Amino acid sequence: MEYTLENEYLRLTFSTLGGELRSIINKKNAKEYLWQGNPEFWTGRSPNLFPIVGRVKEGKYRLGSNVYTIKSPHGFVRISELEVREKTADKITFGISSSQETLTVYPFEFDFNVTFTLSGNKFDVKYDVKNTDSKTMYFSVGAHPGFNIPINDGEKFEDYSIVFENDCEPNEVICDNCYITGEKRPFALVNNRVIPLRHNLFDNDAIILSDMKSRKLKVCSEKSDNSITVDFNDFEYLGIWHKPMTEAPYICIEPWNGLPSEVTSDEELTKKPAIITLEPDKAYAAGYSVEIR
Repeated sequence: MEYTLENEYLRLTFSTLGGELRSIINKKNAKEYLWQGNPEFWTGRSPNLFPIVGRVKEGKYRLGSNVYTIKSPHGFVRISELEVREKTADKITFGISSSQETLTVYPFEFDFNVTFTLSGNKFDVKYDVKNTDSKTMYFSVGAHPGFNIPINDGEKFEDYSIVFENDCEPNEVICDNCYITGEKRPFALVNNRVIPLRHNLFDNDAIILSDMKSRKLKVCSEKSDNSITVDFNDFEYLGIWHKPMTEAPYICIEPWNGLPSEVTSDEELTKKPAIITLEPDKAYAAGYSVEIR
């Protein structure tokens, strides 16, 4: 089922499947800013990632002596039906709690909410996780929004850049076939701030950045006044992606608190890179914002 938040600037559409944002219409220019899931490249639009980020090898992981299967990349929330827990003129919250079905793939009692709040030409996204179990809970959380690039007719993907708000000297988390190697290397930016976009940036899959001094960026072009600003101050990692070896007309800007499994990992969940630990009855929150111009 779909729901909408709307003001004089933006119209946002959501689905209860995954609590996913499905559309961002800029009402000032009638343009769609969110990738619309063309299956030639990627059927997603803006999935919410929980309780893992990335993949576990062979779709399996361990917790002590027990083995669990979680085949869906980025966890099961993105393919689960969520309930609407709150809806006002400018806010909507989708949620899911643990069930017999989730416990077969993820052995923790939990409550997960994602809340979208619209204000002017900006919206905030907040993740709330509560451990309702009697034991320590281990998880990752993140976002995977895709944005149409180029935005305007007559432009090219290469006309756009990712520009960090401040000087930024990130490291790249090195990947090998969707899994991390455990190594990092400096990732060079033009003038310490800019990543010029080109399709072959993603020939080896996603770019994962860490150790960022600036966690606010703009996707923009010198040929256009249109831009997308993402503020991800609550997140330690940033994934940047489009489908490898293609000329896909979108870019994913992915705030992550979590990482894919290591190439050499034995898939013990408690040792998964960047795993979040949450004690019983404790709550966790992280959020990001998107501004459309």
